[in-house]
Amino acid sequence: MPPTRPVKVPRPSATDSATEVLDVVPAVMDALRHAMRSHVGDQLSVPQFRCLNFIAHQPGASVSAVAAFLGVTLPTASTMVDRLVRAGAVEPRTAADDRRRSQLHLTEAGAAQLAQIRLGARAELAEVLAGRSAEELRTLHAGLAVLRDVFASTAAR
Repeated sequence: MPPTRPVKVPRPSATDSATEVLDVVPAVMDALRHAMRSHVGDQLSVPQFRCLNFIAHQPGASVSAVAAFLGVTLPTASTMVDRLVRAGAVEPRTAADDRRRSQLHLTEAGAAQLAQIRLGARAELAEVLAGRSAEELRTLHAGLAVLRDVFASTAAR
């Protein structure tokens, strides 16, 4: 039997990679949504959780920014933020440069609630990934680092 020669795999194109991202990311997002929903509990709705998470990543955001992010009307976002304020999870502060504008910040309680949800979701995702080999997990980390780098630089533009 003749020796086997290694098969040369062609370098994937940017279009091939974009197709893979479009195919894979929705399934990953579904798993993330499921993990987050299962740990949100009765205290928050999923949109309220998304609102909290947005404010955590965008401290000082306005209600208008929350509405744009969630894809809801300004009155809907305002009602949601009011509920989170009454629950002690969000604190509105008057903007230093414009007293008519309110900036939203998480309270310690809101940050703790968000951290608890993320901790539970992370444990659930870790359970899904636990069956993968060390090599697969290294490859996953490398791929995620590339995605983070590519899309963090895109978001900064």
